[in-house]
Amino acid sequence: MTPSGDFLSRFINWFSASGADKAPVAIKPKDQDYFSRLMNRISG
Repeated sequence: MTPSGDFLSRFINWFSASGADKAPVAIKPKDQDYFSRLMNRISG
C-alpha cells in the first residue's frame, strides 16, 4: 500500500469514528421518496 493510501485509510477511519450513531428513522414505505424506495429495493 502506498503512503498516500495509508493516510487516506487512517483519515477515513478517524472520520467515521468521530461521530455518534443516531437512532434509525422509521418512515412508512408509502411516505418515502422515489430515490429512497429505489435504494431500499436495490439493497434488498
